[in-house]
Amino acid sequence: MRIKVLYFALLKDITGKQEEYIETDCKDVECLKEELSRRWGASFSNLVNGRKGVKVIFLVNGETGREIKEGDEVALMPPPAGGDLVKGKIDIMEEIRKFRSSAPLDAGSLVVYVGFVKGNVEGHQVRELDYESYEEYTRKRFHEIEGSMKEKYKDLIDLKIVHAIDSMKPGEDVMVIMALGRGRKDSIDAVKETVELVKHTTGIWKLEKRDDGDYWVVAGNTRVKKGDAES
Repeated sequence: MRIKVLYFALLKDITGKQEEYIETDCKDVECLKEELSRRWGASFSNLVNGRKGVKVIFLVNGETGREIKEGDEVALMPPPAGGDLVKGKIDIMEEIRKFRSSAPLDAGSLVVYVGFVKGNVEGHQVRELDYESYEEYTRKRFHEIEGSMKEKYKDLIDLKIVHAIDSMKPGEDVMVIMALGRGRKDSIDAVKETVELVKHTTGIWKLEKRDDGDYWVVAGNTRVKKGDAES
């Protein structure tokens, strides 16, 4: 049968492909993992089997399913580094203005978190961050997070995640999380929790380009030098 396979971040480096269509007899993810490992070699196998300390997730049509059928899309996702995805730069004040304008009469607080690119990491100068994402999955995950926060925090009226996908320079704004609340406590707590969920549970990765080389940032803040995963 014919399926579509997507590769992200470190796996894209090894395969030299963002995506491809393959013919396979595999009916489940474990079989496909073994087949792709034989095809792409030890470096690929070490990653997908967790021997490099990076746990790769297999998603079937955007879900954590195990069975594979004709025409399915299978995405191989290293853990992410890091609503709406914005192609290009974020206008923070415009995003806040739009979100604030939707506030109902019982709103009494607006809590905003802004993440921007660091200029120095581990004593090294950062020149640029290149972001990429599995867009369909990431948008879905943003909406799930927004919904779960509103369900969990009863005084939270609304929450919005906006993340840029682009090449970003130090000082440029990458992400904004905004929470409208009837009071401040639930809004603050919801934003704090959302920051961690975006960092660890969404399909966003970044390539950190610095004066000592290029590093994939995965699993929150784990850095893997580009090329090391191929050896």
